[in-house]
Amino acid sequence: MVGSKYLSELVTPDMLVRDKLNIVKAPTGSGKTYFALTAIPATLGEDAAYKVVYLIDTINGREQLLQNYNTTNYSKLWDAIATDEILYWESMDKSIVVITYAKFGKLIEHRPDFHTHFKYIICDELPSLIKYQYFEKRPNLSTIALHGLEDAVRNGQTKVVALTATPNQIEGNFEAPIYTVPFDSKELIRYSVGEVKKYTNLDYLITQLDTSKTGLCYVSRVTKMKELEEKARAHGFNPISIWSIRNTDHIMIEEQLAARDSILKDFIIPPQYNFLIINAASETSLKIKSPVDFVIVHNNDIDTQKQVRGRVNHDISTIYIPDFDFSSIEVPDAFLNDLLFKSDRDKLCEILNLRDENGRLYKWPTVSRALQQAGYKVEPGRRNDFRGYVITLPE
Repeated sequence: MVGSKYLSELVTPDMLVRDKLNIVKAPTGSGKTYFALTAIPATLGEDAAYKVVYLIDTINGREQLLQNYNTTNYSKLWDAIATDEILYWESMDKSIVVITYAKFGKLIEHRPDFHTHFKYIICDELPSLIKYQYFEKRPNLSTIALHGLEDAVRNGQTKVVALTATPNQIEGNFEAPIYTVPFDSKELIRYSVGEVKKYTNLDYLITQLDTSKTGLCYVSRVTKMKELEEKARAHGFNPISIWSIRNTDHIMIEEQLAARDSILKDFIIPPQYNFLIINAASETSLKIKSPVDFVIVHNNDIDTQKQVRGRVNHDISTIYIPDFDFSSIEVPDAFLNDLLFKSDRDKLCEILNLRDENGRLYKWPTVSRALQQAGYKVEPGRRNDFRGYVITLPE
């Protein structure tokens, strides 16, 4: 661990402003949760339970907060009190309500002024909302939630706060003024990584790892998670995979659900397992405090690599990332089976966030080749006098 001060020692609620999105850049382990759920609510006293709402990107993350912090679930009673529809009830839970961005989008969809009732809206890993709005055909609940947050920034009374380790995608994708809260980030406490190693083939990498150690591995597709679990087991690991409980195409078995519950409740990988495989359902929110020796991130997205490493709440010795292996690319649904013009292709390049060794974003020619290496079909097309490209799923 490096640094000497927690976030609440460097940033105070009075440093946050209205009429702009307050971006607080801080990694896992720096005290973001304490700042969001203790320092900010303390400025409002008992009123905080109705004037602060905490937004998170995943159900897994929401459940871990509900089980371990001063938070409570959404209820119609809270909604009615928070929006001044009924008077305050003494019996109401005083905890901060935590909801997913999708739920926030649904509330905004039915009541566009919902955001005006809060003193603070706290956004956990807002870049995930910006990215996930493209994983369904637009408009969707993510786009509605994003527009609701932009309106909240402009409403003149709500302080909207984005706590994130990877803020780059917010700029240029959030259509309201932005304010990066200034503080000395060098003093901020954060976890360290001993060594970064690159690999060219994930299946081969698994066979080279020490099975006496404990690892965390991220891959995007559930089918690949299942394949990897079998390969890890054959090599000598005791693996377990967890993904979203709302995935109806791949329903988790009892063993997986029990492991998920252990992680969400106690922050530990159950001792009978030493190789945990996760996907985007846990990329930005899960916290693991039990020993993890290495982390594998099978994704070329720089932000994803940072986020997955951040799931482990202690120093780690090694992180493995792909070396020009594009098999992990996943194109959002919004960019599939339709003619993509230049602005669409530029947006896709930004969302995929593939970069060279100097950190420069790859442009369309390189991304197009990478997509074809990953098995996608990329074919030219035409609409009237305009030319573009159509991307279709791998066979």
